[in-house]
Amino acid sequence: MSTTRHGAGPRVLRVGVDARSLQPGFRDDSARGIGVYARELLRVLAARQDLALTLWFEPALPVLNGLIPAGVLTRRYGRLPFGLHHRLASQWGVTAAARGRSHDVFHWLSHMHAPAFPPRRSVVTVHDLFLERFAHLQPKHTTFAYRAARELEGMAMRKATVLIADSNATRDELLAMHATEPDRVWVAPLGVSPRFAPATVAEIAAVRKHHALAAPFVLYLGGIEARKDVLTLLDAFARVVARRSAPLLLVLAGHVLNAPEYPALMERARALGIVDKLRVLEFVPLEHLAMLLSAARVFAFPSRSEGFGLPPLEAMACGTPVVCSTGGALGEVVADAALTAPPGDVATFATQLERALDEETVRATLRGRGLARAAAFTWARTAEATVAAYRAAVGAGAVT
Repeated sequence: MSTTRHGAGPRVLRVGVDARSLQPGFRDDSARGIGVYARELLRVLAARQDLALTLWFEPALPVLNGLIPAGVLTRRYGRLPFGLHHRLASQWGVTAAARGRSHDVFHWLSHMHAPAFPPRRSVVTVHDLFLERFAHLQPKHTTFAYRAARELEGMAMRKATVLIADSNATRDELLAMHATEPDRVWVAPLGVSPRFAPATVAEIAAVRKHHALAAPFVLYLGGIEARKDVLTLLDAFARVVARRSAPLLLVLAGHVLNAPEYPALMERARALGIVDKLRVLEFVPLEHLAMLLSAARVFAFPSRSEGFGLPPLEAMACGTPVVCSTGGALGEVVADAALTAPPGDVATFATQLERALDEETVRATLRGRGLARAAAFTWARTAEATVAAYRAAVGAGAVT
């Protein structure tokens, strides 16, 4: 049985969490959105009095003490003949740990890490279904390994006690693509870290100087895989600069320079004649992101589809006008606080960029709405919805 607190209050749940996404070297998670989710959510969950967390880690990878919140237990999975980053590990060693009696509920932070046969009282977060919906954009989508991985993920989603989706859009996709019972899928919108806030004039000047960005600039932050549709942004930007004489730069930051798509991106920039107006930042430290976002004239995000879409909200929290697509959950997340365009619509995206760049009344409206919209998304709210899903899983597991 779970421990209980003295006096009135909810039962303290013992929660096991697959925390491998915190470890450097585990599928590059620590440098991606799943790493942000793991760090921020676990930080808030650990501070709650109604939970007792145990974080499970891979034995072969380091655990950085600065990423482990205070007040949690840590354990390592047993060693297997193959590394635990291997998909087979989630089917054996990880499952064995989750079936132990030391947890009331076990949470996998991504369906891509969950076993095909999760135990009772299991919770699995589904951030998106891109690898299914946009399989044709993946270089290896015809291979047996790719198809087998998707099948294992599908089994995990169908057999988990409770699923957590980042957005209503992802929840709808789950219901449509996996015939999941509606009462099994809970929505827990992501949050915006307090570190994202308008930078000071001095900080903006410093980050501009550091990256040699003297001219006003449109900023994109993220990866450049096909789903992100950065080519639409290049095309739209080319239209904008062709109609103006004032200097303007396009700055790309994130997973860009080492991406396999980078050569094709630069070839498109050369064909459009905008190479001299393009800046690609090699590395932006986490502590500089708010300054860079604050310094941008406009933040642009043309993604075909997002399971949530944190970067536009982070830009809003810094007071920067946002232009984005309505792909996936983006329209749901930004609401009326951004200028939007349908995915892949170059002409509309270019028009919206021009409005956000040049119309001061539009800019002022976007800044005000953006700050308010971003403030509504907190990790405490994410944690509250997550704990509700835990308790639902415990209740469902007790009667199965």
